[in-house]
Amino acid sequence: MTATNKFKEKAKANFEKGNALKEQGNFEESIQSYQQAIKIKPNYTQPLPKLAEIYESQQNWSEAVKCYQRMIGLNPSNYAPYLKLAKVLQKQNKIHGAIAAYQEAIELKPELPARIYKQLGDLLLQEKDEIESAINYYQKALKINSEWNSGFYLKYANILLKKEHFDDAIAYYQKVIELKPDSAKPYLFLGDALLEKGQLDEAMANYQKAIQLQPDFVVAYKKLGDIFQEKDNLDTAIRCYQKAIELKPDATYILRLLSDILKKQGREQEAEQYYARAAQ
Repeated sequence: MTATNKFKEKAKANFEKGNALKEQGNFEESIQSYQQAIKIKPNYTQPLPKLAEIYESQQNWSEAVKCYQRMIGLNPSNYAPYLKLAKVLQKQNKIHGAIAAYQEAIELKPELPARIYKQLGDLLLQEKDEIESAINYYQKALKINSEWNSGFYLKYANILLKKEHFDDAIAYYQKVIELKPDSAKPYLFLGDALLEKGQLDEAMANYQKAIQLQPDFVVAYKKLGDIFQEKDNLDTAIRCYQKAIELKPDATYILRLLSDILKKQGREQEAEQYYARAAQ
C-alpha cells in the first residue's frame, strides 16, 4: 500500500469512528475524530458536513460557518454549502453575508426551489435599500410556485403597496381575501391601496368590511373618517373619529383630527375639550 493510500485509509477510519461516536451521542469525541480525519487528509470533504451538523446542534455558529466555508473552498462550484452557510449566517444576524451566500447558490443553480427565492426576499426586506430586489425575488418565487399561503401573499402585497405598485398590491390583497375571507386586516390594506388610486368608494367599502369583521378596529374607523372628511361629509367623519376614540381614548392624533373638524363647524367648546384631552 502506498503512503497516499495509507493516509486515505487512516482518514477514512477516523471519519467512520466519528460517525459511530456521533450516532452514540458522544459529540465531543466525534468532533475530535472528524478533525483528525481532516488533519490527515486536508482535502477530505466528507467529515465537514457532519462536523457542521454537530456544531449547529450546539449552536456553535462560528465553527459551523468555518466548516461550510471550508467546503466551499474545496469545491466552489457546489451550491449546497452556500445554502447551509446562508442559514448559519442568519443565526448570527449576519444579514449581508447570508444574502451573498444565497445569491451565490442561485447563480450556481438557478433552478432552486421557490422557497429559496422567498427566503432571500425575506432577508432583503431587512435592508432598507433592497426592497425592489426583494420584490424581484418574490416574483421569481411566484413564477416557480404559484400556490402560497395567505401570509406570503400578504407580505408581498404590503411591500408592493409600500413601493407604490398599487395594481399588483390590490391583486394580491384580493388573493389573501380569497384564502382568508374572515380576516379583517387584508380588507384594511386593500382599502389603503384603493385609496392611493383615488377609488374612495371602493376603499370605504373595504374599511367597512374590516369593521364588520373586527368591530374594534380603530384604524379602520379612523380611515373611514378621513374619507368622509375628504368628501366633506363632516358629521359622518366626526362619528367615525368618535367611535375610534371610544375604542382607544388615548389616540392623540385622532383627538386632534376631531378637534380640527369641530372647529371648522364652529363648535369651539367641543373642539377645546378634545384639544385638552390630546394635550394630556
